[in-house]
Amino acid sequence: MSDSGQECAFVVDGLTYRGIEWGNPEGPLIIALHGWLDNALSFSVLAPHLAQFRLVALDLSGQGHSDHRSADATYHIWDDVPQLLGIVEQLDEGSVIVMGHSRGAAIAVLLAAALGDRCSHLVLLDGMLPIPAEETAAPQQFVQAQRDREAARTRRRRHFTDVAGFINARVKLGFSESSARLLAPRALRSHDNGFELTHDPRLNQASAVKLTAGMIAAFYASLSVKTLVLVAEEGLRVRTGLEASLQSISHLSDCSVQRVPGKHHTHMEEGAEIIATKVVSFFEGATDEETV
Repeated sequence: MSDSGQECAFVVDGLTYRGIEWGNPEGPLIIALHGWLDNALSFSVLAPHLAQFRLVALDLSGQGHSDHRSADATYHIWDDVPQLLGIVEQLDEGSVIVMGHSRGAAIAVLLAAALGDRCSHLVLLDGMLPIPAEETAAPQQFVQAQRDREAARTRRRRHFTDVAGFINARVKLGFSESSARLLAPRALRSHDNGFELTHDPRLNQASAVKLTAGMIAAFYASLSVKTLVLVAEEGLRVRTGLEASLQSISHLSDCSVQRVPGKHHTHMEEGAEIIATKVVSFFEGATDEETV
């Protein structure tokens, strides 16, 4: 397998999930789930440092080169889980390590819960279940989702005349230029007047339902999987609500929360080697008492 990885594809429930596989085909299997509007290439910097593993990074539905969901479907964080379970079955491994970044970390928690004992380790990269919603906000959240859906009917798809336009737009969102450039091959497709984004615009819409604090705590409490939470020093920890989220994740029975340098996408940047070292140590059973 080349350093650039090998393309892979899985068909589950009529949806094709595409991705990239790196590393040792005989090594422990890692299923890697990217963040919101990213794609499998977000793990391409980390992958060479985890060469002893079989790392399968997927484009989640509606993103990268994977299929979009049908017109009546949604993109809640739990919507990919049934198909991800099907992909794990197709990979035919006794156990799996689940790794996720940002939104992918939230999905990873749900996938680990669904996998049960088949998930040997859970790695969350600057992400966890979302900041909990207040029960009283449920009607407003639901109505906003309907409004977003209606508004999307007339919203035009975003285009760029060249790749540089996409990179500049991502930099404005907090990406480094190198990270934005890294994602471009799977984030863009050719169009008559340049390029258009590959992701489904519905991913920009509000979710109709969000988890409450009690529901999130219950999910964490239900997990017995060994969990490593890596929080970027300039990532989620600078956002309002992180302390409550970190307190909630402490409900996990076997969890290590550690700091890593860099911003939210540090696994694609300066933090990749440090993250890989922590992941390997975690898998080998080494402990690190440092906490956020």
